[in-house]
Amino acid sequence: MDLDLSPTSRRTVRAFARAAETRTLEERLLVEGARQLLQARKKIASLAPKGLFRDPAWDMMLELFISGEEGGILYVKQIMIASGESTAAAMRRIDRLHEADFIERIQDPLDHRRVIVRLTERGRQAMVTMLKHAFEPGAGRAGAPVPYTPR
Repeated sequence: MDLDLSPTSRRTVRAFARAAETRTLEERLLVEGARQLLQARKKIASLAPKGLFRDPAWDMMLELFISGEEGGILYVKQIMIASGESTAAAMRRIDRLHEADFIERIQDPLDHRRVIVRLTERGRQAMVTMLKHAFEPGAGRAGAPVPYTPR
């Protein structure tokens, strides 16, 4: 099959190919950590009343990070489903993430009815920073753990 891809389509294909390249051990551990966080969020959401423990933007960002690091492709519809929100609410959330330059939407070069969603470099760096903070021992904490004291 001979495809005449536009420059944007070629950049998209190259970006996905780069994402699929071998990652460092640290990057693979961050992806595994993101996967564990997402599974934990889904578990707590299943135990509590609907919507009590939901953060749709964070769930979307985790899904996009995992997919992007593994060289996968996610479409708008898949992200909407992953968010657990209504279609209108999920689209507003996607719009806000796009306006904040955390995600980008790209028309699928092979099927123009679909829209690919992926993290921008800014969004990826934000996720890497947050995941490192969450999983590195002592990250962001000075000295010994501080016990919780209620207000």
